[in-house]
Amino acid sequence: MFKTNQPKTSNRLKTLLEFSENWELDQQERYVFQYYHNKLKGLDPNQINIHGVALHKNNDGFIMTAIIRHSLQKKLNLQDIRLVVRDLDGKELARKDFNMEYFGVLNSLRARPWIFEFDSESLLVSDDEIKDKMEFEVLFEIQEPAVSDFSLQLDENWSNGLSEEQVSSLETSLAGMEPVTQNEISVSAFNLEEAEESVNVFVIVRNAFEEEITISNLPLQLFDASGDLVAQLGFPLEQFVVGSRQARPISLSFPKNVFKKESPDFTNWNIQLTQQG
Repeated sequence: MFKTNQPKTSNRLKTLLEFSENWELDQQERYVFQYYHNKLKGLDPNQINIHGVALHKNNDGFIMTAIIRHSLQKKLNLQDIRLVVRDLDGKELARKDFNMEYFGVLNSLRARPWIFEFDSESLLVSDDEIKDKMEFEVLFEIQEPAVSDFSLQLDENWSNGLSEEQVSSLETSLAGMEPVTQNEISVSAFNLEEAEESVNVFVIVRNAFEEEITISNLPLQLFDASGDLVAQLGFPLEQFVVGSRQARPISLSFPKNVFKKESPDFTNWNIQLTQQG
């Protein structure tokens, strides 16, 4: 095999360390951060990076110092971020959201140290697994965008069978539901009616994909007020199509002869999609 003899090039970009006016540091502390910054490899173009410097355990979690740097072609103005701290084996130790209002704006190809406090509620492991001055790594956790602006999609049967007041009530229920992570499907129940031989559950299927989806089977679990599993059933659907960012209601019937619990308490209840696999 022959290779062309081309000169090696590198697009790695070095950043310039600067310090926030909102954090007073003595000269020795500045030297420490400069030392760690100088050891960092250059960034690829259009990259945002965080590098952990030190971790100090306290009575309510730990305090971590880190350097944030970027190689964007514009200023970096962080808002809210989520950080995950892991040990060197990749085990997650803590996760927390931070508001970065006081961090300030970073010009292009700049780096700035900052301090992050992780309280006990942010820990993902027992307190004794956190060691003072332990080695660790920290990274940004990308939060998937959420979709909340769904339009109600009613087929002919629903449109003809509901009054304007009922449609308005359904839209109110839809508006009050939690957002759906982009590129996911959500199935939420909004009403239950108990009959002599069955329980009828009314659900809304929300599609947070950019294209319409077709559902051929909907496996659901029904739980009562005690959290006990009452019924588990797969509902075959014939070409149940839900448009992009649409919310389509459907009524489903759980026959009582498939109940796993006698005399369930439906003063409170919920449904869940059955986990596949």
